[in-house]
Amino acid sequence: MGRFVLAIILFSVSGCVSTQKVSRLERRMEDLSQIQREQREDFEALDSQLKLIEGRLEQLELGTHKTMGADLNALKQDVSSLRRRVPPPAAVPVAELEEDEVWANQLPAETAQIFMDAMAALRDGRFEDALPLLQAASEQADSAEKAGVVLFWQGVAYDGLRDNKGALRSYAEVVGRFPKSKRAPASLLRQSDVLVRLGDKATARDSLKKLLKDYPKSPEASVAKERLKELK
Repeated sequence: MGRFVLAIILFSVSGCVSTQKVSRLERRMEDLSQIQREQREDFEALDSQLKLIEGRLEQLELGTHKTMGADLNALKQDVSSLRRRVPPPAAVPVAELEEDEVWANQLPAETAQIFMDAMAALRDGRFEDALPLLQAASEQADSAEKAGVVLFWQGVAYDGLRDNKGALRSYAEVVGRFPKSKRAPASLLRQSDVLVRLGDKATARDSLKKLLKDYPKSPEASVAKERLKELK
């Protein structure tokens, strides 16, 4: 009987110990779950902050690019303005240059950019650089008026290089192919200048006479009259 009672006591004690262990284990698991939940919350908070920072960085970069773009455009305009204040070489007619820089706005965007780059090269006296640009613009010209203007400036570029043959060819092409071009009178006038430079005054006079006959109301006509007097 005593042994039976002792066994019951031992079983009861053992059961209590096991229950206590299970309880402690459950508490530890709950604690671990709580820690994990807190860690997830921390990670989610960090992730939100990171996304917020990334968004602000993107806005900052966008603003920086816009600012840099605006500064670059302003710088280009300043350089362009300064370039206009410097007289181009003597071979480049200033009035026609300024007029055709405005005229370029009616060209398609790509062609206009090429043409304006050529004009900038002529202003700087970089005649060799201007020629391929003018050739490209000429190939893209979609009307006789536009082609005639571009060809005239090709003649000016050759003129600046003292390439008399190239200049005469370009001026003659303007007059021959595009007689209604606004630059046809100027082409005849400059053609006569090249011929005088070559010593062919007789043909130079013929060019001036043709100018007076075909374009009597042009601004170049009054100049042609004075040149004819000088060549007598």
